[in-house]
Order: sequence, then C-alpha cells, then structure tokens
Amino acid sequence: MRKKLTTVLVSAILAFLAVIICGLINNPTLGNGSFFNRLPHLSVNELYLPSFLFIVFMLSSITVSGISAKREIAEKKAYKKDRDLLILHSATSISATSLDADAFLHDLLHEFLFYLEADYGFIHMVRHDIGKAVLVADAEVPTSLKTSICNVPLEKSFFSDILKINDPSEKTIKPLTITLDSETYPGMNSGNYVVFPMVAHNQTIGSFVFSVKQDFQLNEDDLYVLESVGKLAGITVENIELLEKTTKSYEELKSLDQMKDEFISNVTHELKTPLISIKGYSEIMYEGMLGDLNEKQRQGLKVIVSNSERLHSLIESLLHMNAFQFNKQHIFSPLCLTDVLENTIKSLSLKIEEKGMSLDRNFAKNMRFVYGNTEILKQLFVYLLDNAVKFSQKSGSIEISVSEENEWMHVKISDHGVGIPENHLPRIFDRFYQVDGSMTRNYGGNGLGLYLSKNIVEVHGGRIWIESTEGVGTTVHVLLPVYVEKNESMEKVLVGNVS
Repeated sequence: MRKKLTTVLVSAILAFLAVIICGLINNPTLGNGSFFNRLPHLSVNELYLPSFLFIVFMLSSITVSGISAKREIAEKKAYKKDRDLLILHSATSISATSLDADAFLHDLLHEFLFYLEADYGFIHMVRHDIGKAVLVADAEVPTSLKTSICNVPLEKSFFSDILKINDPSEKTIKPLTITLDSETYPGMNSGNYVVFPMVAHNQTIGSFVFSVKQDFQLNEDDLYVLESVGKLAGITVENIELLEKTTKSYEELKSLDQMKDEFISNVTHELKTPLISIKGYSEIMYEGMLGDLNEKQRQGLKVIVSNSERLHSLIESLLHMNAFQFNKQHIFSPLCLTDVLENTIKSLSLKIEEKGMSLDRNFAKNMRFVYGNTEILKQLFVYLLDNAVKFSQKSGSIEISVSEENEWMHVKISDHGVGIPENHLPRIFDRFYQVDGSMTRNYGGNGLGLYLSKNIVEVHGGRIWIESTEGVGTTVHVLLPVYVEKNESMEKVLVGNVS
C-alpha cells in the first residue's frame, strides 16, 4: 500500500511539471513570470494539452501501481508455493533415506521449525499399552518444559482431541492452531501452537507440536502440507519398525538355520563312522574273503551292501551340502577326468548290475587334464550316474562320453528313462526340489543330487545343464575347463562360491 501511494504521488508531481513545461513552451519568457500571471486567464485550448498529459500521467500511475501490487501478491504466492513444495520434497527425501525412526523424526522436526518459523517443537508417539504419549524428538524446547512433556497421559483434553481422527464420524480433525497452557503441559507458557497428528492407516500414532507467533494463521496450503507430512511420517515410522522386526526375525531364522546345519553336519559325521565299518565288512563278506557263503547268505549280504551304499550316498550328500554352505576349502590339483569317471562307474557297478543295465563308454584314455578336486568331482558323477540308473528301466542302457572342445572338457551322461517334464526343468537344480512325491516313493532320493552337482561344477568354473523329454530320456551336459599349466604351485586351495 505504501508503494502504491508513493507511485501516485510521484506521478502527480510529474504531471504538474508537464503542465509547467507546456506553459513555458507557449511563452518562453521566464524572467517576467508571464506564465504564472497568465495562468488564471488561460483559454480552454491552451489548457487542453496540459490537462491531457496530466490525466495520462495519473492513469498511468494508477495502472502501474496496480500492476506493481498484483506482482507483489503473485511473488508472495509463488514464494509460498515454492516453500510448500520444498518442504514436501525435503520430507519425502528424508523419508526415503531413513532407516532409523528417531533420526527420521529429529530431521523432520528441524525442517518444520524452519517452515513454520517456530520457536521450538516436539513430537510424541502414542503408546496405548501404557496409556501415555511418549516424547521421541524435540528441538529448541525450553529446559523448564522438557520434564513435563516426556510422558503425557492420553486422557488429557489435548490428546483426546487429536485421537478423534480414529472416529470415522469426525472428518474435520486436521492440522490446527490452538492455545496450550499449563493445564496440558506444566511449565508451558500460554501461547499459540500448531498441532497436527501423525497418521498411519487412519490411526493416529503420534502428534507434532510447534510454538509459533501469536498472529500465525494456517491457510489451505499449510493445512495440505502438514496433513500430508503427518501421513508420510506415520507410514515411514511404521515401515521402519516393520523393517526392524523383519531384520530381527531374519537374523533369528538365520541363526536357527546355521544351528540346524551344524547339527546335520555333526550327526552325519557320527553316522559315517560306524557306516564305514558296516559297509566295509559287508562288502568283504559278500566277496567271500571271510569264508564261503551259501546263496541265501549271499543274497542277504547283497541287500546289506546295497543299502549301505545308499545310506553312504545320503550321508555324503548332507556332508557336501554343509561344506558348500559354509564355504569349506577344497584342495585343487591337475587330474585325469576319465580316471574319475572309471572310479565312479566302479562304485556304482553293483547297482548297475542289479538292474541288468549296459553302460557304453565313449572316451579316450589319454586326454587333457582338468584342474579340480578328485573327491568332489567323483561325487558329482556319482550323483549324475546314480540318477541315470535310478530313472531308467531294467535292462536299459546308459551312455557316457567325454570330448575336448577348445578349452573345455565336455561330459555327457545320457539315459533312456522316464525323462523330466518340461515345466520342471527350470527348478531341478533347487535344493530339495523333486519333480513329484510319487516319483520319490518309487525311485527314492532326497532332492540334493542336482543341487550339489550344480555347486560342484560352479566351484570348478564350469557349466551344467540338462536336456530332457518326458518318456524318452535325459542327457546331462557338464563343461569343465581344461588345465593350463602355469608357473605356480601344482596344488591350490580354492573356496567354493555357492550361489
């Protein structure tokens, strides 16, 4: 308003000066004062131009002052809008990067001290279990007030009003400006306060309180900003608490899972010790090394040997699973892959013989070495060959081939058994995964063989994949890198990286 009056006054002076200039133009004699002497006797024609200029200057001044006032209002609105957007952006950014509820609320509190130009502020969280509102964050709060705002009973009239937002019939509970006094908070001076709730899923879980200037008023934009931030804060605090609970539960489950794995490892080691004696002596007896056997005794020992081998395979699977889960170290050295395959075939010869199956070998004796661990590579081919025997019909055939392909040794184990349904192929390498329960009952197995096979191959830097057609048969492909001699030790300790 002051700028507008100044503009009008300046314009009037300019208009008056314009009239004088026009008079001087008509009579340039300045010394005798002829213009001022003739001023009362000027004709209408002589006053026409000065009057016109006077009116133009006055209208221009009014227009300019109006435009200036509108511009000032627009600038204030633009500044307020930018300020509102800035606080919303800031609150959102703090929410997106916060993993600690207390730190988040402290940061948000300081942002709103600046936004509301408040003297101080504090945040309470509602605790229905103890019937109180607990102070969780404060900024610039007077020392005399801090004690009284720590734990406030929910039955206080102030909090009962805030908690009305839980009532669906109350639709007007929004951020508001109220007067608080010592009845609400002992030690608090009477004054103007902005209060708005922290809301999550239509439930009030806390409140914001800010001490503002006496003449402070909330407009519609302020209401929208505070209400939005109240909801954002509520959801953020709830999400952080949920994350903390989930993390805690995950750590507990992880600890239990580790205990389970350690228990399995200990039990399998204890089972393996007596099983070695049972398996060893039964094989010696079956071979007749401890004396002649009649046919019934031989058949009985054959069953013992077969089931001992099955139990031994299960124990080895559990031991290898724990070894890979705990990233146990494996000693690697150059080895002949065909020797490993021959040892594998020999260990499963009894099972192959029982089913009357034929085994076709297609690999040369003198082939390039691979770099690996003999024990776990043998276990790899035991898993794969055992599956081929298990899921083939009696008197069927199995083919094993090894070929050199550039820098890889390519092993293929093919059978003509039941095959794998196409929809199950993506998951067959998952731990404990089996195609269906009926097959497990008919063929046995624990769902660990292919899972461990994949881990063994990956530890050796290779690849494994399966091609299968239901009712036709299955081919397992294994690629292992060829050993390249370097100027380093012939033995190396590698740690298996289990995916």
